[in-house]
Amino acid sequence: MSVSDPLLKKLKGFIYELRTGEGPVEDENTYLKPLCETIEEILRKGLKTSGMFRLSKKDYWHWIDSLPNNSNIRVNPIFSMAVEYVRSSKKLKTAQGRGRLFIRSALQKKVLSVPLEQILKNQKLLEQWYDPTESILHNEILSEILMSLLFEATEIQFDLNTRNSSFLDETWYISWRREYKFVLMRIDVTKMYLLFLQRYRDYEFVPCDNLGVHVNYISNRAFVIAVDENSVASEYHRIQPGDILDELYGEALKGVKQGRIPSLLRQNKGWPITLSVIKCKYKDGRLFPPIAEMLRCMDTDLPSLSSIIKHARENKDKVDLNKKPPHAVLPEDGYKDVPIQTPESRARYRVQYVGKTHVGQDGSMCQIENAVATVLSNNPDHRFYQDVDVELGETEVITTIVETNQEKLRHAYPLISSCGRREDSSQYFGYIAGETTCTMSKDFICYVFKANCDNEARILLCGIAQGFGRTHWFV
Repeated sequence: MSVSDPLLKKLKGFIYELRTGEGPVEDENTYLKPLCETIEEILRKGLKTSGMFRLSKKDYWHWIDSLPNNSNIRVNPIFSMAVEYVRSSKKLKTAQGRGRLFIRSALQKKVLSVPLEQILKNQKLLEQWYDPTESILHNEILSEILMSLLFEATEIQFDLNTRNSSFLDETWYISWRREYKFVLMRIDVTKMYLLFLQRYRDYEFVPCDNLGVHVNYISNRAFVIAVDENSVASEYHRIQPGDILDELYGEALKGVKQGRIPSLLRQNKGWPITLSVIKCKYKDGRLFPPIAEMLRCMDTDLPSLSSIIKHARENKDKVDLNKKPPHAVLPEDGYKDVPIQTPESRARYRVQYVGKTHVGQDGSMCQIENAVATVLSNNPDHRFYQDVDVELGETEVITTIVETNQEKLRHAYPLISSCGRREDSSQYFGYIAGETTCTMSKDFICYVFKANCDNEARILLCGIAQGFGRTHWFV
């Protein structure tokens, strides 16, 4: 391996820019996102994957997470606290998201070098996780350069909002925070406009029976689809269609049951309502990229969302997400037009039904990869795959056996909690459905199919995803 590496050069440049800047580094800093991306690239370079046929994937978070539990390794207690903080997060479902939250938390707590110090001291652990021909960590000179850069990074003061982590499963984009209170007070409208320049807000509302917010759970997030006029939430446009409710009374709302929000409001009746919101727009009117991607896959005739969905679709080429959603984009093709199906139309696709597997009480999208892998492992012989027609209707997905024309599966969209596919087996796709409405179900099953090509799988998944936007509820 060469004694120089482009990733280390990039890392050095970003650290230099941050060290020479004024004041603490906050979430809106231009160099923060590329710094974190570069650190992640270094941690993944030469990282070994395990499991037959790549069906079981490992990420850098897995070995970092194991360090505090290793009786042979004494670690910095602040590092252990950072790991425990990541473990306890209810907003993240994937190893990628947890690894990213750890990087942010470790930068803030100045312990990012600790896990690398430990793995460099443990040759057995290093060989277990990293390829000696590819990893920076296996090269003595490069690893020393890396450690010196990470030690230099401890001189930087990071002031990051680590609570704001709901999108780290998918992207490094982060909404930055400002906190405002609205309890029996008057605020000048001009000043209020200035307050809306930030994208992550902590609000405190006056006590009330309801906020006047209509919510639809999309990708396990509380997505605001409408706000009643003259309601508490509508004042000064604090909450608007397209926003995401992230926390209520300090409790994460990502992936909670449908009745949890009204339940929290009842439990805290008479007290000011504390709410954290991810705003959908930048100060210049551009959409927050992860929310824009969600909007482009929505199919709804709600007037409150029509203009913002149109804006998202018209500006799709301007959005730069660092991770492509598996249901919408193929690994090799970049962003293509998302297929749109009108509520009146029905689409039928002939595919093969592979099988199903129980995934327990968690029907979130993070279950898709392992569920598809399990079904493929249990059904290795393609001769036993069943030819079926999958029909995407306005309110449901119907699967019919081709040979007998008998109905095999029927799931209304409210029963379907998630859909997706594996990046390494992109012809295989699946959706997870519960025995009742997905926000109330306690038993989920993943149904797996094989499409004729990657693009057909993408189209089917987009069609299913559009169905998620056809029901909503009110708080």
